[in-house]
Amino acid sequence: MLHPDDTVRLLRDFPEAGLAQGKECAVAATIGDEQGNVREVEIRYYAAGAACNLTVPADAVQFVLSKSTQQWTTVFWGLETPPSQFIEACLHCVMDQGFRMMGGLNSVELNYDRGQRWWKWGEPANDPAGAHIATAASRWDGCVAAFSGPQRFHLEFRLRGRGEACILLHERDAAYNEQMSNAAACMSLARVLLSLHQAAKAQFCAFPVADPWLLDEDWKSLLRHPYYPDLFLLPETTELADLPGEFRKARLSGGGAILTTLPVKFAPHDQVPELSERDRQLSSLRKCASLGEKYYDQMYDSRLGPTGLYSNAKDAFIDAISLANKLGLKDHAQALDKRLEHIKAVFRSQFT
Repeated sequence: MLHPDDTVRLLRDFPEAGLAQGKECAVAATIGDEQGNVREVEIRYYAAGAACNLTVPADAVQFVLSKSTQQWTTVFWGLETPPSQFIEACLHCVMDQGFRMMGGLNSVELNYDRGQRWWKWGEPANDPAGAHIATAASRWDGCVAAFSGPQRFHLEFRLRGRGEACILLHERDAAYNEQMSNAAACMSLARVLLSLHQAAKAQFCAFPVADPWLLDEDWKSLLRHPYYPDLFLLPETTELADLPGEFRKARLSGGGAILTTLPVKFAPHDQVPELSERDRQLSSLRKCASLGEKYYDQMYDSRLGPTGLYSNAKDAFIDAISLANKLGLKDHAQALDKRLEHIKAVFRSQFT
C-alpha cells in the first residue's frame, strides 16, 4: 500500500506529460476500488518549475525507498552484540510485529564519507524478504530497509561511521501525530521499540531525535536537560537530572526502565490521560529549548559553520520563549531569554 509522499519510479513512459520511464515522483493520493485494492496512483511532479499531478495505473509505478518519509526517528545505541547478530534479529522483530518488507525498491546500502562525515545512499534495490541485508549488511558501512504499514518504518543500521554502531527507526509525520494522542497507536510503536531494544541488546533508546543529533551522532547528549525525546529506554540506574514532571517511569525486566510522556500503558489496567493542548505545548517548549542548546553546542564544530547554527539556535530559543509566555510561565520565559542573550554575546565575541 502506497501512502502520500512516498516516492515511486515510473515503469513506463507518459509522453503526454513529458515523463519518461525511470522518472521518480511523489505520491499525492491513491485511488482504490470497492474492495480496497489500489487501482490508480496520483503522482506529483514538476514541469517548468510548477507542480503538476497526473493519475496513472498502479502497475505503472514502483515504490522507491527514499529519505522523504523520515520525519521522526528513534535511535538505539550502546549495542552489546555485533552486527552479524543484531541485523537479522532486528529485521525479524519488526516483521514479527506485523510489518512486511515493502514491495519494490525497498533497501539501500549506505557508505560513510569520513572526510565529509556524511552518509551517502547507494542505488535502491529489491530485497523481498530482507535476506540480502541479513546476510551481507554486516560487511557494509550501513543500510536502510523499508517496511509496509501506515507508519512507513525505515530501519537504518549505521555500523561503521563517525562513532559507535547504532540503529535508527524512522517513521512518517502522520504516524507520530497519532501516537501523541492515541494510546493504541502509541502502544503499537512501544511494542516495536521494546522488541528492537531487546533484539539489539541496546543499553539506550530515545524517541524522537532530531536532525542535529543525526548529524553529529552524539547520542549521550540526548540524556541532558532540557530533554528532546518523549520516550527513553535505559538502565534503571541511569540518572537524568531535572527530568520534567510530565515524564512517567516504569521498570522493565532485566534492570531496565522506560521514561515517557507519551500515552504508553505500563499495565493493561492503566488509565492513561489524553494529552491536552497544554501538554502538547509543554512538549514543544521542551523540544525547542533542547534544540536551541544543541545548535549552540554545535557552533564550536568548525565543519558545520557557526553562522547558520547560531541562526538556528536563536530561532529555537525565540520559539521556546514565545511558548513559555503563551503558557503563562513568565519565570521560565525570562530564564530562556537570559540564556539567549548569553548565546548572542558568545557569538559576537568568538565568531564575528
